[in-house]
Amino acid sequence: MHADDIARQCVENINFYTLNKMPAEEAGILLTTPKGWKAPPRFPRGRLNVVKPDGTRVWHFKAMRVLAYLVGNNLTTLKIEMKALI
Repeated sequence: MHADDIARQCVENINFYTLNKMPAEEAGILLTTPKGWKAPPRFPRGRLNVVKPDGTRVWHFKAMRVLAYLVGNNLTTLKIEMKALI
């Protein structure tokens, strides 16, 4: 998955939480990684949900932290529009 796609998914999940009056910092995303994947330095910690029979792993990460990592490391060029409750 491309960094822009991950950032877009993070923003969509954060917006969903905001629009439904849930705490935005609780929004999360699921990422599937190959067997033996090692997170890059300073990548947010996640929670391992499932190890599939083929060895891939499904992780849950906080969307805000992943988005902050992607933007902070200039890995995404996505124009981000956060929705607010008015």
